[in-house]
Amino acid sequence: MELSEQLKLYLVLETEYLQLPLSDFLENIIKGGVLAIQLRNKSQDLYVKLKLAYIIREITAKYNALFIMNDSIDIAVKVCADGIHIGINDGDALIIRQNYKNMIIGYSCNNMEDAETANKYADYAGIGPYTKTYTKKDHRQILGTDGIYEINKALNIPSVAIGGITIDNAQDVLKAGTKGLAVSSFLCKSKTPYDDAKRLLDIINERV
Repeated sequence: MELSEQLKLYLVLETEYLQLPLSDFLENIIKGGVLAIQLRNKSQDLYVKLKLAYIIREITAKYNALFIMNDSIDIAVKVCADGIHIGINDGDALIIRQNYKNMIIGYSCNNMEDAETANKYADYAGIGPYTKTYTKKDHRQILGTDGIYEINKALNIPSVAIGGITIDNAQDVLKAGTKGLAVSSFLCKSKTPYDDAKRLLDIINERV
């Protein structure tokens, strides 16, 4: 399966919001259509994140879904994650590319300079935030549909839009031209994650 297809519905996991046990939640969203999961949990220490990463790696491997680790290349390597996602302040994309040639690299894009870096060193880009998001308190300038569209045009790698995306605004976000959506709180806070993931994927499939 091509990377762009696996990124259609991408979960940025914040475990503090989960309404179900982690294993149950992961099985539900993957069966609902999520094929890429990034563990973010910015505020947790490395030991806790490592324990969670092993659980996520086991379940994603079972269902052939991608596991992407946010920021920590050490954890990504230790649990044999499929990839690492970084931003402008999280690490050197060039060094990661040189040292981990088989690792999928995702890069956060908020402007044209970010897009240039992503084109050089990354396999996919996360463009955002689309709108205000409460799961990432230090987010950069809000882009809206027009801003995501302009950055997406400058990319020659697959991209997902991210930042405050829900079932209510998904159709508008997809007008920006990305092939996928990265969702966090909408799914993490859901009591019916299978149903909500499936609804989002249906919207994506209608547009892409």
